[in-house]
Amino acid sequence: MADNKKIDSIFKLMELLVEKKEIKANDKEIAQELGYSTKTLGRHLNDLATINSNVIKVKKGRNSVYELVDTSYVFEKIMQNTNDFSWFFDLVDRWDDAIFKDMNYEISKKEREVFLYKNSPFEELQSKEQKDIFRTLKEAIIEKKYLDIHYTYDKKRVHKQAAPLKLIFMQQNWYVAIIDQKEGFRFLRISFINKLENISKKSYTNNIPKKELKSYHYFINNFQNPMSKYNKEKQIAYILASPRVAKYFKPHMKQHFLSEKFIATHADGSVEFSVEYTQPIEILPFIKKWLPDLKLLSPQSLVDELRGDLITYLQ
Repeated sequence: MADNKKIDSIFKLMELLVEKKEIKANDKEIAQELGYSTKTLGRHLNDLATINSNVIKVKKGRNSVYELVDTSYVFEKIMQNTNDFSWFFDLVDRWDDAIFKDMNYEISKKEREVFLYKNSPFEELQSKEQKDIFRTLKEAIIEKKYLDIHYTYDKKRVHKQAAPLKLIFMQQNWYVAIIDQKEGFRFLRISFINKLENISKKSYTNNIPKKELKSYHYFINNFQNPMSKYNKEKQIAYILASPRVAKYFKPHMKQHFLSEKFIATHADGSVEFSVEYTQPIEILPFIKKWLPDLKLLSPQSLVDELRGDLITYLQ
């Protein structure tokens, strides 16, 4: 059975991080309040930093300070919307069962039978090599350092002196947003990264203008999916959903795209909506998935490309 006192203390530590924004690893007062030593406090803070990219470790003199740079989705949902944390512990434990060992925490067989995860933010990070890559990328982002990234997709390539900007979980996969010296802004899927080398001692902020970095981060906060292109003019696609699936595209439903906008419900019950895109592959796979219940109305160039794809398939 789980040690409820220790579980409560971990979540109290989370609450304190949200409240205080930073906690020293050797804070005797907080350690005493939570009922353990400063050594255990440091371990727990390090565990939180490992599983959450918004908790960062900063050296201040001889002391280590852990800072919450942003209130993440996980913290918000756990701390504000539920009193049951068992699913969260189960999810984290399945990723790395060593995290809670010093708490004497153990997921019971009955607890494991309650939850099923078809997808998990940690599913691509099972091996030690992938966990190490993830942590190295995180450190490079925090310290704004260049990396040589060995990457294999259709072929092997090396992104020399790449500037990693953000770790992003989207469409059931982990990606890192980078600036490549030759190719510019790119998303790389972390599971396709083979190796990281040559961590630079100099910050890339010395070479990349602040205005340019601000532009990259604005894009990161507003892009739709891995196929969204940076610095490319957006177009608008107009789409019609048949009466059979119209309910999934009405205003009160969860949006499929960040730019998705409801336009109207037609007399036959169909729903018209629009989506912005920067290149066809950003939205065509979605439309194909919903065929024949989605009809692409315009632009004509996109309609022609979709028709060409379907003719090729039928042939």
